[in-house]
Amino acid sequence: MSDAMTNEQAALWLDDMHTRLARYEALPEKLAPTSIEAAYAVQNAFVRRMQMRGLKPLGAKIALSSPQMQEMVGIDRPVGGTIVGAELQHSPARIRASQLGRVCIECEVAVRLGSTLEAGGAPFSEETIRDAIDACAAAFEIADDRNADYEKLDALNLIADNAWNAGIILGPVVTEFDPATLADATAELHMNGEKVGEGKGSDALGHPFNSLRVLADELTAQGRSLKAGDWVLTGTVIRTCFPDVGSSLTYSHSVLGDVSAEIV
Repeated sequence: MSDAMTNEQAALWLDDMHTRLARYEALPEKLAPTSIEAAYAVQNAFVRRMQMRGLKPLGAKIALSSPQMQEMVGIDRPVGGTIVGAELQHSPARIRASQLGRVCIECEVAVRLGSTLEAGGAPFSEETIRDAIDACAAAFEIADDRNADYEKLDALNLIADNAWNAGIILGPVVTEFDPATLADATAELHMNGEKVGEGKGSDALGHPFNSLRVLADELTAQGRSLKAGDWVLTGTVIRTCFPDVGSSLTYSHSVLGDVSAEIV
């Protein structure tokens, strides 16, 4: 069986698991990727499958960009994925729990690209990354771990499964900001009026722009461009939250403002 056929079969298997909201499992051995390159090839095929169901690629994401998240999941490297959704959502928003295996919420800084970071362009300089950004926003990443057993998780399967992305909710889009303030910015997450998490901008690889550079190097090495107009999630600065139906969430970023959502 050719690599392309294997990738398509793996993508079909993943898409079926997500559509049925089946509990997370690693890919069957005969379909499982055995390298980073193979894992991203499966991810690309899986994203194409999601597009066939009417979802849209909205940008890119980095996962496991903080030590606490790497410890939580048991993987010692960041990985990349594609932001997918029916639409780009803006705060305040509603998240329909019935459409996901398990709702996971992460508190991030999203950056919008004003210029394209081309495939094959890695390694990117700090200046190139800084100049490519034309806006920032506080954002919720919606993820779906489908009740995974984290003891059995590995990087290749997480990459293939698109790093579990299930959408994005943006706060106010900010075009005038001082990048130096983003590392020391504070973040708090309140659920039903009670603080349940806190962090700061440097918790994700020291600075959101560092996360973008790591992600750009990772994805462009796999032949993917990050395009002008894309939103990029730079990693959670607060440990993942697993809210129940009926919960209301507010993420407050000291530089970029608030994002709110309700789980329905």
